[in-house]
Amino acid sequence: MSSDNRVSFAPGTDRSAAVTAAIGILRRDGVVVLDDLIDPALLATCSAEITARHPDMAEPDRSKYFGPYVGRHTIPLLVDGALADPAILLPKPVAHIATELLAEAFKVDSVGLLVAVPGAPNQTAHRDAWLYPREGLDRLLPPFALAFAVPLVTMDETSGRTAFWRGSHRSGATNAPDTPHDLAPIVHPGSAILWDYRIYHTGLANHGTTPRPVLFTALSREWWVEIEPPEATNYRKLKVSQEVFAGWKPRWQARFSRADILER
Repeated sequence: MSSDNRVSFAPGTDRSAAVTAAIGILRRDGVVVLDDLIDPALLATCSAEITARHPDMAEPDRSKYFGPYVGRHTIPLLVDGALADPAILLPKPVAHIATELLAEAFKVDSVGLLVAVPGAPNQTAHRDAWLYPREGLDRLLPPFALAFAVPLVTMDETSGRTAFWRGSHRSGATNAPDTPHDLAPIVHPGSAILWDYRIYHTGLANHGTTPRPVLFTALSREWWVEIEPPEATNYRKLKVSQEVFAGWKPRWQARFSRADILER
């Protein structure tokens, strides 16, 4: 296993071995970087389409966007065009990992664009969700949800990175760690981060002059659902075009069964 929590999926790599390595790192540390997972040219096409559709991504509309943290919000995306390409939306290695850690019947719970605007400060360290914070049982249980994050720009010291406390998904602590994070990877477009919803993490400050957009997909066990935020009255966490949904095989339709099916 890689000491810096990275696994390569570059052409010529034994993908089966890479998936096995990624699963081991996720179980141990709660987070893994999947390098060279997506063709950067394909992702650039997707990024251009999203930017054209959301030119105001740095200016949140709180009725439509979800954003409890200063300088950050999530824009719900319509799964259509390049985003609907399985190589971007749900690459095979990620589906294999989710099948192993969440079961064959895992669901895609949401697809959105997580944006950190220029000047966004460090987030408060947090878990995305947990089941039994009072009882302290989460550290004993298998994962119930995974976050799949694909940056559309390089995540580095300028634009900001996501920092993690490795192994904290196995901690019974109900408060954020009082020690420094021990992983804050630089991630280029085409690579991705996959993490357990229970791990403590934080988005670091965006010191640049442009937004930091990240495709963010939540994968979950079939019995777990993330509630849409009531304050974002027009927010829909999972939207798929009717044409795209109709073209999917039954397995994919089952995985996206929570989606609002919309006409273009």
